[in-house]
Amino acid sequence: MAHDPDVNLAIDAVPGRTLPRSANIASALMVLAGVVGAVYGFTSAEGGHPWTWGAILVAIVYTMGIAQGGVIFCVVLTGAWARWGRPLKRIGETLGYFLPFSYLALLVFLLLGLRLYPWHPETITPLIVDGAGNPVQMALEPHSLEAISAKPWWLNKDFFVMRQVFGFALLISLSFLYLRASLKSDLVLAKARLQDQAPSWWEKITGGLSDPDEALAEGIRKQSKLFPFICITYAFVFSMLGFDLLMSLSPWWFSNMFGTWIFMSSFWLGMASIGFIAMIGRDWLSLGEFVTPKVTHDLGMLLLAACMFWAYTTFAQILPIWYTDMPEETDFLLVRMYLPQWSWMSQLVAVMCFLGPFTILLSRGIKKMRWPFAAICLLIMTGVFLERSLVVMPSVFFGPEFPVSDFLIVNVGILLGFLGVMVQVVGRMLAMVPAVVVSDPYLASHPWDVHVHAAKNAAK
Repeated sequence: MAHDPDVNLAIDAVPGRTLPRSANIASALMVLAGVVGAVYGFTSAEGGHPWTWGAILVAIVYTMGIAQGGVIFCVVLTGAWARWGRPLKRIGETLGYFLPFSYLALLVFLLLGLRLYPWHPETITPLIVDGAGNPVQMALEPHSLEAISAKPWWLNKDFFVMRQVFGFALLISLSFLYLRASLKSDLVLAKARLQDQAPSWWEKITGGLSDPDEALAEGIRKQSKLFPFICITYAFVFSMLGFDLLMSLSPWWFSNMFGTWIFMSSFWLGMASIGFIAMIGRDWLSLGEFVTPKVTHDLGMLLLAACMFWAYTTFAQILPIWYTDMPEETDFLLVRMYLPQWSWMSQLVAVMCFLGPFTILLSRGIKKMRWPFAAICLLIMTGVFLERSLVVMPSVFFGPEFPVSDFLIVNVGILLGFLGVMVQVVGRMLAMVPAVVVSDPYLASHPWDVHVHAAKNAAK
């Protein structure tokens, strides 16, 4: 019969647990790198303000994808009644607590950074270098007028801001209703065991409820009801993110599948982040009894499927643009795939988002090994960051050479700053609550689930 881990291990590990000192130091240095990158970008970078705002946009979209993708992973587990991933569910939920911070960053971008877009009436004119090596302004007004005349009501600044603000507010609100419903029953059960050792702030979530069975029934009912609404809203809002925040940087180019490409790759990114956190935090969170090699193997299979879907949706966008040979669409791909300052990144994205993960995740053993599995999750996370950068940065920088120092200091630095804040938010939340969903009945194996193993010392 299958062995079910003792949830009391996860509950008893909560009192006194804090974010490790090494994580605090690392996150502080990451935030510092973000501040330095932003200051350098706005004052000294070759790409100037357009490059820096582009780097900020990449960081917002990337970290929002991690946070919301983690929540969607949990929501899908709920809707599918899946047992295999329940040991990872709390990690995915805590990623969602970063959503208010990414939303705040988005509001700042919408307030100060919209001049990055060529359809904006006051668009920033990026610097390019002429034949004599002198920096000159590149005017985008002809493209801007063309884009606005083609999409006059959609590419309207006020309407653009309104749909981003309200769309993400709705999605984040639904996500937090789900997170609260899941956490409440766990805290009621954990408080009944810990008594006075339970943190006082838990009372704000439990609301005085002391019956674990009642809390569990209420939590399951609310999570099940929210499942379809969150999934539909996620698909709609993240498609809008792809079309508005990313694709409208080149408003004369379009792809109908682009929105699907963005929200599915964000889901993939969230799963990879969950796997990475589970591996590096397994000892600190006392997850050894829960996140077994079988769990990582199953997550690895899902990552492999998502990798193939990413490749499919990528090729499905490139193929019709190639065979129809329409200049207004081929230009977007030619810049990224054939210009020497960007082609290397396209090739690296293909390796890190498809060829590498696809080849490595075919191995059953690697999916069951802690540090190799953490490495493949990190490979996927890095590949998606480069893919998001490849979508954004060629639309805001037109120089003849790739600015290596700008990318390392500004793009990587700003991303590290966002991730440093995420380490603090997610890490502190994981430290203060049970690291697994202790009250969830689907954490236990199915009563019909039988595992048959060959005897280790079977007679030959």
